[in-house]
Amino acid sequence: MAVLSVVDLKKSYVSPDGETTPVIDIESFSMEVGEQVALEGESGSGKTTFLHLIAGIVKADAGEVVVAGNAITAMREAERDRARALNVGYVFQTFNLLDGYSALENVMLGMMFGPGADRAKAESLLERVGLKERMHYRPRQLSVGQQQRVAVARALANGPRLVLADEPTGNLDRTRAGEALTLIRDVCTEQNAALLLVSHNPAVLDAFDRCERLSELNHVGTGS
Repeated sequence: MAVLSVVDLKKSYVSPDGETTPVIDIESFSMEVGEQVALEGESGSGKTTFLHLIAGIVKADAGEVVVAGNAITAMREAERDRARALNVGYVFQTFNLLDGYSALENVMLGMMFGPGADRAKAESLLERVGLKERMHYRPRQLSVGQQQRVAVARALANGPRLVLADEPTGNLDRTRAGEALTLIRDVCTEQNAALLLVSHNPAVLDAFDRCERLSELNHVGTGS
């Protein structure tokens, strides 16, 4: 059963001078429930735009994105926000943690857009990612690796069907990157969440049984 289906997806951006630049033109892409897929994407390849389209953060110009049975591309913005909160977890490269809040509060705030804040579950997730003794620390009091762990806990807080990870190891050294990758994959497996992870790091890409190249999926500039 597909947890993600993408068909004839297109997105262009218009520059201030009125020039239209196609960014995404993907004919077909899908993932099964619980599947873990690596997507190779260099900077400027449209990888972040693709993830944003899947998550409903930006609206497609044409085509269809269905996540966990929800046709994201047919929804209005408020509906997309709700569907994302319930079905999609997102691990950003820059983590996007709120500096004025503790690790626990950051995870609980992420829950507010879904089923609602659950302190016990948030604490359990932070303990699972190794931050039992740090859950009341604010982001600036945590190492980069620890901030990444908070981001992973927040992404899994609402029990998403699909987790999107945009270069999640990009800001970590080799050792921490390996630990973070293992953590993300293990927690997704435990929660039966599908994982679509974008990277350009060969060591990360080689760890996945299924690895796709965005340059081959995306027909922008190919005349296809």
